[in-house]
Amino acid sequence: MKFITENLTEIKDIIEYCNVEVPDYYKNIEEIKHNKNIVILGNFDGVHKGHQVILQKAVERAKEKELKTIVYTFSEYPKNQQTKITTCSEKAYFLDKNKIDYLCLEQFEKVRNYSPEEFVEKVIVNDLNAAEVYCGFNFTFGKGKSGNVETLKKLLEERNLKLNVQKAVLDDDGEIISSTRIRNYIKEGNFEKVRELLGHNFIILGEVVYGKQLGRVIGFPTANLKFENKIYPEFGVYGVKIHIQGDEKIYNGVMNIGRNPTVNVGILSVETNIFDFNEDIYGKIILIEVLENIRYEKKFSSVDKLKEQIGKDASYWKNKIDKYQKEKENR
Repeated sequence: MKFITENLTEIKDIIEYCNVEVPDYYKNIEEIKHNKNIVILGNFDGVHKGHQVILQKAVERAKEKELKTIVYTFSEYPKNQQTKITTCSEKAYFLDKNKIDYLCLEQFEKVRNYSPEEFVEKVIVNDLNAAEVYCGFNFTFGKGKSGNVETLKKLLEERNLKLNVQKAVLDDDGEIISSTRIRNYIKEGNFEKVRELLGHNFIILGEVVYGKQLGRVIGFPTANLKFENKIYPEFGVYGVKIHIQGDEKIYNGVMNIGRNPTVNVGILSVETNIFDFNEDIYGKIILIEVLENIRYEKKFSSVDKLKEQIGKDASYWKNKIDKYQKEKENR
């Protein structure tokens, strides 16, 4: 997948993790203007099962017509940034898995005052050179969300362009799959339901940075990530899988999200103890799949009590992994 963005810092993690060529903004703009494209509009936060249906249909249509696909979305979130399920890098990771050709990360301020007519003419027609357009049933656009799918359909038809609107996608219980529902399940720590609606595990992608190295002191060294501006589950300990940049092996471990009330009060952190691993990975990008809540955060009376509990957390998760593996082998 190729990127069209003027702010490389927002996708630095995915560029390094996937070892992709640094995007050439103007070159990629010229490429998409050279040929007609299938344009897919939306926020795509989480890239959940509903989003995946739109993406798959657009990709199939592009193959049929021998065109390229472009997802057009915003590089930043105008409101409630703390509630986004995926950062730009995490979103790009999943869009790439859905075989999208181009990801256009637009700056919201650049287009926020466009009328629906201006958005269609300047962005969809001129910048993206659309042959057809795909979006979800609840898509809005234009200044103050003044345009909806009916507006978009009318404006595109006037330019002899087709709009494909994806109706709501339902889960097994007949409820609409939405980012709002997924956020609520993340907060509750219900990762079975999160996985069901996303179609993949909730992930945290980021660079390993230097922390206080207290984990190493108490016998449980951790990989520390910067606390990004996104939604997190309740503070506590979680069973996880870890993917390390440049390493094909998938590791197991336990992750702590929170304020470390026993030893490092008040500082937000994401720390992961990777089982059977003792290499220097500072500066590398890791991808963490969050699988299950083990316990919620609490303050212990001493560092020794904390160390004892961490040992229990690790043992619990290792036993669960072993049990799962044995059941898998006996199927």
